Amino acid sequence: MLKLTEIVKDYRAGDNIVRALDGISVEFRRSEFVSVLGASGCGKTTLLNIIGGLDRYTSGQLNIDGQDTDTFKSVDWDLYRNQRIGFIFQSYNLIPQISILANVELALTLSGVPAKERKARAAAALEKVGLGAQLKKKPNQLSGGQMQRVSIARALINNPDIILADEPTGALDSTTSVNVMELLKEIAEDKLVIMVTHNPELAEKYSTRIIRMSDGRITGDSMPYDSGAEDEERARAKAEAGEPAFQETGDAFEEGTRRAVRQLRKQKKARLKKTSMGFFTAVALSFQNIKSKIGRNLMTVGAGSIGIICVCLVLGLSTGLTGYINSMGEEMLAANPVMIGSITADITPLLTGETNFQELFGENTYPDDDIISGETNSIVDQMQTMVKTNKIDEEFIQKIKKDIEPVATAVSYDYGYEALLLSKVSVEYEGSDLDLGGITGGITGEAPQDGNPFSQVGGIGNVSSALPLQQLAGEQYFDLLAGELPKSANEVVLVVSGSNTVSEAIMAAFDLYEEEVSAAEFVGREVKLVYNDAKYVAVEGGKFSQRADYDVLWETKSDEIQALKICGVIRPKKINDAGTALASMTAGLAYGDGFMEQVYEHEHDSEVVLAQQKDKKHDVTVTDGDDTLYTNIYAYMIAMAGNVTNIYDPVVFSVLTDFMTGVYPLYDTKIATLGASKLPISIDVYAINYGVKQAVIDAADANGIQYTDMAGMITGMLSNMVNVISVVLVCFTSVSLVVSSVMIGIITYISVVERTKEIGILRSLGARKTDVARVFIAESLMIGLASGILGALLAYLISVPLNAVVGAVLGDMLAGATLCILQPLHALLMVGISALLTVLAGSIPSYIASKRDPVVALRSE
Repeated sequence: MLKLTEIVKDYRAGDNIVRALDGISVEFRRSEFVSVLGASGCGKTTLLNIIGGLDRYTSGQLNIDGQDTDTFKSVDWDLYRNQRIGFIFQSYNLIPQISILANVELALTLSGVPAKERKARAAAALEKVGLGAQLKKKPNQLSGGQMQRVSIARALINNPDIILADEPTGALDSTTSVNVMELLKEIAEDKLVIMVTHNPELAEKYSTRIIRMSDGRITGDSMPYDSGAEDEERARAKAEAGEPAFQETGDAFEEGTRRAVRQLRKQKKARLKKTSMGFFTAVALSFQNIKSKIGRNLMTVGAGSIGIICVCLVLGLSTGLTGYINSMGEEMLAANPVMIGSITADITPLLTGETNFQELFGENTYPDDDIISGETNSIVDQMQTMVKTNKIDEEFIQKIKKDIEPVATAVSYDYGYEALLLSKVSVEYEGSDLDLGGITGGITGEAPQDGNPFSQVGGIGNVSSALPLQQLAGEQYFDLLAGELPKSANEVVLVVSGSNTVSEAIMAAFDLYEEEVSAAEFVGREVKLVYNDAKYVAVEGGKFSQRADYDVLWETKSDEIQALKICGVIRPKKINDAGTALASMTAGLAYGDGFMEQVYEHEHDSEVVLAQQKDKKHDVTVTDGDDTLYTNIYAYMIAMAGNVTNIYDPVVFSVLTDFMTGVYPLYDTKIATLGASKLPISIDVYAINYGVKQAVIDAADANGIQYTDMAGMITGMLSNMVNVISVVLVCFTSVSLVVSSVMIGIITYISVVERTKEIGILRSLGARKTDVARVFIAESLMIGLASGILGALLAYLISVPLNAVVGAVLGDMLAGATLCILQPLHALLMVGISALLTVLAGSIPSYIASKRDPVVALRSE
């Protein structure tokens, strides 16, 4: 069964070689009780460790069931110890943190035995050694004899062929020693038991064979065994009895053949199988160790959580500020619709920091090489990447109606029509500090007094800039304060703000300056719309001049002067605490369906429009100064900027300003201002929240529609700033994460040192190096997870008073927003990162643990 031939074992002690075994040759029977006697240091334990696969011989041959072990790899030795060997140690070598039941079933765990079966088998083994009532006790709750019985039960649990006992009675009293020897004697009836002892009396009494050793050699053997000589003797006895030495036919031969085949298959299967410790077993071992040193590990978890707290708070601040910016942006949505025009300028990269003017125009980039290249002299060519165009035609409008209108809150079409509106003013505003800025009026009568901008014009005033005219969009998003919505092209509504206010200029236009009146006071009032043929008069050179005698126009009865009746007063609905819907329509008059069609019918064949259509290069309404009309924005910019490439040049700045704001004289735009265009010059798409806005943008992108999203540009710029700051802060706070991970790595290494004997025990039971490493990786993982969970929880708890304090200090500045919001996803992410970092930090000490020599590990205290 077990044969050693010329086994030599050398140890290196500095520069010297110490020979522990010097040519040991011995063979053991399949079942016998062998005691090995000898003085300390004679090589007894070394012989036991080599037989058990804990130590490797320097030279010689170890043969197990006819199989040479020279070719054994580490995993083969692990399997050999787990399946064929049972160790019984003088110091018991039980893992103190787990119960005796768990100690015994550990070898079965490495063998891959299911949990239910291994618990039953372990309990039966402990019952057999008289400890059936002590299953849940820890080793330190037992006496020495009981612990040795646990060690014996563990050695027997896998039904090994060989039991190796190293001084099993050395730490026991005489009575207990006898009990243990009786057990070993019983075991030796069907197994090979090899015991190292210093007690010759016990050896003589219980052993069936005694081997004596001295200086690494066998000096005596009471019952030597030679399997070869035994076979020869058996053959000779058969020959003397007249029986054939080898029976090659019949049942005996066939049975021998079958037995040999089964043995070969068993050996092949054994070579393919590996021992393995399950992850949860590793976790259980590590958890028990963590519990045994709970104070130290709690402090480690607390220290490790500091970095998690910092990063979580930074992420929470980033989320809170982003939410605050988004809430601001949502407030801006109503006042800043997505604008779709024939020409748009995408300046998002400039606002968000993705690029700058120097990068855009190739200035001051300071390349590393000395390669010289040419550049364009036209600033327009350099800006082409920022310019986006839409061809607004009937097909384009149908696309808007089909794909954009269904997902938008409201869509308003701006035809660019500059309406001349007249209102009757009968109140004198002498001494008023009313600032109407752009109000124009027929100057008759007395001059203004005390800076009063209203001239007395016989009660007639034109307040066109105070009465902006716009399309009524999204009727369902307005509250009707008085009257009704427009039903005809000649009806308009007065739009007031969410606080029921209009500008003082509008109040003055309706003779209600410095008064407070009900909404019903406006219903039924009229303004007059003056069409082109009444608005413009022909002058010399084919030009047209706008009339300024508004009092005459007010009294004139003509088809070219249309009365518009205010049929109702509306106010944008409140959508949330942030503001109202369609906030950009909170002042002025709004017209309904059919109005622009009516305007077009009046204006498309007016004299000024016909003259403008004949002369597309000049503005026929400009009677003094540059009247040039450019049909190409690029040509216009070239004319304005010439070949100037310096972005800081005032002329260039002027061009950019005009370009960005869309203030440039174009023929199509001019025709639109005269009311002779069936197509809008721009389209405003309203969205009351980000969900609607995103749907609008997705639809626009899908249809290749270019747009300008000012609210998105501004919030994008602010969000980019927050993101940059957040990344910087995360980088700084992550240093504490690294420091805490290194600390946990150090704690894991301390644990490796403290559990060195446990490493040896695991290896003696057949655990692989990978299994040992897994135990300490599991310990690092649990500490990391605990640190992450604690850090995330504390970060959340800290954010509560933090938000309260900041809210109290900043007050209305936050507009009800929460400064620090720790999202569950961020918390989970930080817990995961904490676990990952600690596993990485613990991998080095875990690797060190896996490389520990099991023989040295078992000797440690």
